[in-house]
Amino acid sequence: MPPRPPRRRSARHRSDAPSSLRRPDDSRTPRRPLLALAVVAGVLALTAGAVTPWILARQAGQLDDSAAKVTAYDSVSKQVDTARERVERERASRSQTRVAPPATPTATAPTPKATKKATPKPTPKVTKKATPKPEPTRKAAPKPEPKPTRKAVTRKPVVKKPARSSDGRPDFALPARCGTRLRFTTYTGHAPDDMKIDFFNESGPTDGMVVVASAAGTVVKLSEPGGVKIDHGNGWYTLSLHLQERDVSVGQKVGQGQRIGLAGAVGTGVAHLHYEQIYDGNHDGWADTPGEIVHSRLQGVLYSVQPDSDEPVVASTNSC
Repeated sequence: MPPRPPRRRSARHRSDAPSSLRRPDDSRTPRRPLLALAVVAGVLALTAGAVTPWILARQAGQLDDSAAKVTAYDSVSKQVDTARERVERERASRSQTRVAPPATPTATAPTPKATKKATPKPTPKVTKKATPKPEPTRKAAPKPEPKPTRKAVTRKPVVKKPARSSDGRPDFALPARCGTRLRFTTYTGHAPDDMKIDFFNESGPTDGMVVVASAAGTVVKLSEPGGVKIDHGNGWYTLSLHLQERDVSVGQKVGQGQRIGLAGAVGTGVAHLHYEQIYDGNHDGWADTPGEIVHSRLQGVLYSVQPDSDEPVVASTNSC
């Protein structure tokens, strides 16, 4: 239920107010009944205004009993409080105005603003510097000692003494390079026909074939046509003819297999190598030809070549 409106205060109760706040002629004021009626009317109007929404809500079913009571009570309380405040204001305006001395403003000390304390900066941690590890000292690699350079020694050709056969002659080899195949020929009128030999190259062209010494010795004569005569010691000599090129000189020592020239056709119409072995039988130091020419012994074989007979072909083992 809505609260009851406050009862009207009687004059007896009003007279209890302090005399300092009452006017002397307050009892004779004709306006007080009208004021009371106005207050009562206002309270009733407020009460009716507060109850009406509650009734409507109950009829519409929007509020239950408890919620409606709370809502109406709150509304009425607010309206009653507002009416009381209004009455008090009107009563104060009609009553004798008592001028109160102005309140001496008390000086309020300003509230000191809280000063923000400076946030101390964090002390930087001392970072330990990494102590560099000493690098291992590399031992200097010993420099290789320079090898002594061998000076090129120009060696003179060593002339070996020719090996001798049973008759004392050197161990003659064919007058061509190792592996060269030579064909033995002669002809009638070669005087002596069976002792003078003409060689032809069966491994290639005869013209320009390299001619070498049959044994070690000393060049004693360059004769014509294109001849080279070599002294092999103990009275033994060799003679090569028709060389288109001679690569030695008189007095030069040569070894077995050393080049002495190139075969050709000097003094004849056909390129070939004329070859003789001579023994100085009278020891006059000349080795006359044809009087002292002998059968040639080559690579251990004694040859007696006949005209119009088989012509042997033999491979040279000279300096092989």
